[in-house]
Amino acid sequence: MKAEHVNPFLKSAAETFKTMVNLTVKPGKPFLRKEPGGNADISCILNISGDIAGVIVMGYSTETALKICSKFLGEEIKELNASVADCIGELANIVTGFAKKDFQAQRLSISLPSIVYGQDSMASMPEGAVILCIPFESEAGSFNIEASYET
Repeated sequence: MKAEHVNPFLKSAAETFKTMVNLTVKPGKPFLRKEPGGNADISCILNISGDIAGVIVMGYSTETALKICSKFLGEEIKELNASVADCIGELANIVTGFAKKDFQAQRLSISLPSIVYGQDSMASMPEGAVILCIPFESEAGSFNIEASYET
């Protein structure tokens, strides 16, 4: 996996959360997985097709999702509901939209977000592809962005 396929998401996540949620997020040390996973209670899945094919997954614990969405929406959210799903999907759209501008040399299409609930829910990653997991920390809690590409 090439850095130029990952760095746009690091940059755009930081910009999006700072601008849209007034939240500073700091990426941790990326690591590789062979299978998708983690401890996300709610995840947003975006499929990428074109010159680069793959999957981006943004996964959150319930507590982190509620705090982030409360800040984003400007009201206290106390449980996972349709508003949280919409919020998580919208943030993922913004992150990937900002990242897409750094892929101008490639023909690229990004799907609408799919929201899944539960730690047993896993995205279908490209077969045999390596999954890069990037943990993020913030005052609202931690979350992960997982990326897997075929080029």
